[in-house]
Amino acid sequence: MDDAAIRLSNSLRAELDDLARGCRILELEGHGDRVVGHMALRDPDGRGFWMKRAGIGLGEVYDARDFVLLDFDGNQLAGAGRSHNEWPIHAEILKRRPDINATLHTHPFWASLYSACEGPLPTVVPRATTQPVLPPRWEDSAGLVDTPEMGRSLAEKMGDHYAVLLRNHGIAAGGPTIMDAVLVAIALDKMCREALTIAGSGLKYTSPDETALLMKMESGRALSAEIVGHRTLWDYFCRKLARAEARGDPEFAASPVPIPSR
Repeated sequence: MDDAAIRLSNSLRAELDDLARGCRILELEGHGDRVVGHMALRDPDGRGFWMKRAGIGLGEVYDARDFVLLDFDGNQLAGAGRSHNEWPIHAEILKRRPDINATLHTHPFWASLYSACEGPLPTVVPRATTQPVLPPRWEDSAGLVDTPEMGRSLAEKMGDHYAVLLRNHGIAAGGPTIMDAVLVAIALDKMCREALTIAGSGLKYTSPDETALLMKMESGRALSAEIVGHRTLWDYFCRKLARAEARGDPEFAASPVPIPSR
């Protein structure tokens, strides 16, 4: 299949524009790491998934032109530019979890640090349902997740959760919608910052009842666009992004980055 055979519907184009917005929000919230890190969206026609192209940062993703379509074996079906080597993260999570439509892998500062810590991530301050409870930690490797076997191992460790820490590396997260995946990732990094800060303070502290939190969040599967405040939180980050881009903050390119010839 070549690019000419792919016709983007208005609805898919709008979703990819929203995926691009999600990438830029992640950059704004501390998930940017030069040109690494990526988001993906399940293709509505079952061809595979749309993934951020390689060679640009999260803050440089603008619209549908910045994504490539891959099948679940990593073959590029459409889009200009190259795919990231860690495409198996998205392929294997999406294959294993039919309830997930959007995925991401990033290297946020606090979560990347916490990924080196042994033991489960505690909840210090419980908040919205986008906040993961006791997210698992994948320990098979600290390097690139660039084979289907490694991707499957990661997806299995993620289990029924919406987020997983990658040892000495970063995070992977997902959700039924783009909004879900982004909000979970932001919440996870904030949780790691809180845990590291309070542990380093030397002060005695208490933690909320994790069992009660799990019950409240239906074992970590309570994400829903219908939850009061969930959409409000997404809209807040969209407004924050709009203000940053209007100011011309240096994290965001003034114009789209040219796509290199393949």
